[in-house]
Amino acid sequence: MLALMVCLTGGYWLFHKQAFSTEVTAKQQSQEQGIPVEVVELKPVDSFARKRTYTGKVEAARTSELSLERSGKLIEINVDEGDPVKADMILARLDTRHLKIVRQKLQAERDAAQAKLDELLAGPRPQTIAAAEATVRQLIAKLKNLQADHARNEQLLERNAISKAVYEASQYDVQQQQAQLDAAKSQLSELKEGTRKEQLDAQKAVVANLDAQLADNQIDLEDTVLKAPFSGRISKRYADEGTVISPETPLLRLVEDQQLEAHIGVPVEMTPGLKRGFRQQVQLNGKTYQSTLKAVLPELDPVTRTREVVLALDKQAAEQLIPGQVIRLAMEEPVEMRGFWLPLSALARGERGLWSAYAVVPGKVEGELILEKRQIEVLHTEGDRVLVRGTLKSGDRIVVDGIHKLANNQRVVIKSDS
Repeated sequence: MLALMVCLTGGYWLFHKQAFSTEVTAKQQSQEQGIPVEVVELKPVDSFARKRTYTGKVEAARTSELSLERSGKLIEINVDEGDPVKADMILARLDTRHLKIVRQKLQAERDAAQAKLDELLAGPRPQTIAAAEATVRQLIAKLKNLQADHARNEQLLERNAISKAVYEASQYDVQQQQAQLDAAKSQLSELKEGTRKEQLDAQKAVVANLDAQLADNQIDLEDTVLKAPFSGRISKRYADEGTVISPETPLLRLVEDQQLEAHIGVPVEMTPGLKRGFRQQVQLNGKTYQSTLKAVLPELDPVTRTREVVLALDKQAAEQLIPGQVIRLAMEEPVEMRGFWLPLSALARGERGLWSAYAVVPGKVEGELILEKRQIEVLHTEGDRVLVRGTLKSGDRIVVDGIHKLANNQRVVIKSDS
């Protein structure tokens, strides 16, 4: 039994010694050939796009301080702060009693003027003309009698049968009757010819003037009603029923909350490439929203020296955002700069705050590869990669991982080649 245990123990020790010897031998062979490394081949670039972020505010597409166009007593207001409204919805009314009384008076005057115009257009009635003709015949008959009396008086005067005063009185009666007859004939002629054009025009002008006053009164009545110019939400209510207001006094503040915009100041040099209708992404509180470029305002902000870009936010943004929030726009700025892109994992901190990387170069022995430390300068960082320049050239193979285990002049093999 003891012999068996000795044999087993010896076999176990011999097995592990051989395994350890094999592992050491493999490690020595690996070190002699070189440490496996992963590399990237450098390709030069002449420029890169640098991301810049600009901030602005969320604003309503339309905001209006609503007021009535005439003064009066507020008798009705149908909305309160926070209420949604639709376009053309009636929001408030003024007292209209006085305006309605004025309208009744104007309408009565207009009806009377129209009746007179209708009478002038129709002309005199046949009965009126007949009466005028009878008057003319009566005056003619009377004139003939007076003329006969005057002729007899003339003969009597020649015989000195009457005084001259009686003769002159009869002569005056004839002249007076002739004048009355002429007037009656003129009136009859006017009746037969109808109403003069000038009279018709004058009466038409009276009717037109009253129509204009009625139209003006109708506008005044319409101005006593305040309607929503667009759909939105009431953000402020400045007055209550019973208040006497004037046209310049705001009554409500209406915000178009279903169509929001982002107003963002952008440097002048970034605006030439911005075209109306372009789709842009904006960010707020870590969330991304889609928008459409609506306009680039023509004036330069005197304080920030930027041009304001107006972006129409999509419907999703209108449902989640509110005016006044700070929003951000990320844009790419082209930068002219020569260099090489490397992953961050390829960089090692060098002396005096500089950076270095390991290039794989041929060694002294044929087929041998060794590491050569290269001093580099970091030009730009972008995520997990950096743009660098230094003692590098196109086609250099740079180690990209495990550099903390490496040293200058160390033998290596490239993983892809091993």
